[in-house]
Amino acid sequence: MDTTNLTYLPDIAEAQISEDNRRVARRLPVDSLAIINSNQRSRTTRLVNISAGGALVGPLLGIDVGDRATLDLPGYGPITGWVARMTDDNYTAICFSPDPDFHQLCEEQGDELLETIRGAQMAFRNPFTAKNEMTL
Repeated sequence: MDTTNLTYLPDIAEAQISEDNRRVARRLPVDSLAIINSNQRSRTTRLVNISAGGALVGPLLGIDVGDRATLDLPGYGPITGWVARMTDDNYTAICFSPDPDFHQLCEEQGDELLETIRGAQMAFRNPFTAKNEMTL
């Protein structure tokens, strides 16, 4: 039997998995406020989720696919990227520029990052309560 044109099944399965599963980083659900800077404007919006590769924010108006954007992440600081896609209800997927330190933080200390974001969010919503909790 001539096997020169046969493909090994795991090779096909591996290629299919790679094409279908475009996400390479763990997505962390957040539901917090964040500040987006783009087109010389600063906007406060909802941070839905975040990963080492990007974030979902919104609803957000006045921004388009391809625009450069900086997400000012509560408790972490600014992360640069660009708008990868927009949904019909104005949610925006931001793809981050490669940042090995942030990637490592998300992958190895994701739970701690979420606690930091939520702690900063608590201070944003009620500075008096957050200050008192930190001094207890």
